[in-house]
Amino acid sequence: MHISQRLMLARDWLLAPSCTLCGERVSHRQPFCDGCEHSLPLLDAGCAVCATQLPPESSSLICGECQQHPPRFASVHAVFRYAAPIDRLIQGAKYHARFDWLGLLATRLCGHVRARATEVDAIVPVPLHRARLRSRGYNQALELARPIAKSLRLPLHLGVERVRPTPPQTAMSLSERRRNVHKAFIARHECKGLRVAIVDDVMTSGATAQAVAGCLRQAGAASVEVWILARA
Repeated sequence: MHISQRLMLARDWLLAPSCTLCGERVSHRQPFCDGCEHSLPLLDAGCAVCATQLPPESSSLICGECQQHPPRFASVHAVFRYAAPIDRLIQGAKYHARFDWLGLLATRLCGHVRARATEVDAIVPVPLHRARLRSRGYNQALELARPIAKSLRLPLHLGVERVRPTPPQTAMSLSERRRNVHKAFIARHECKGLRVAIVDDVMTSGATAQAVAGCLRQAGAASVEVWILARA
């Protein structure tokens, strides 16, 4: 084999795309190899409102919490369960500025909502408090929402502000989470009559989405739904 042909083969091997999760070479321009694609924790059918997993014996399409305390949003659209291996990508995107991972996750979320969500007029990324934004340097929800808004040709509505810093909610109970985000958001601009989609990375209790949806409804939004990457 001529040396130039060897160099070309070596170049092609070095530049060949690899799986985002395991690093294996892939023969196509997809982010995951077949094995990792099949391992992704896609969200099974859940509550028709909040997307939480329903008990196996449940005969209702709506969970007990949403029946007893209907949220301010109409529905939640999520691509994945928050589990391995997708949790690693979300954490890297959120805390380690992996904008390449944010981009591929945004593509998956965009395809999901394009096929399943109702028509909306605007997209609202969950805002960070200015102190958290200075510390992190970017808002992962906004960076997730940008390519989705561009692809769906929808405006980004950035009129919601996080006016009160809130501590991380990981170890909090549901009632503590609700208190934590109570009056943490305000809508700076009216959105009268708009059908709005809130975009965020992960939903656990739904307290943050509920708080943002509440201020949007107070600002006149006709309806609110939630688009997220993963449901915990």
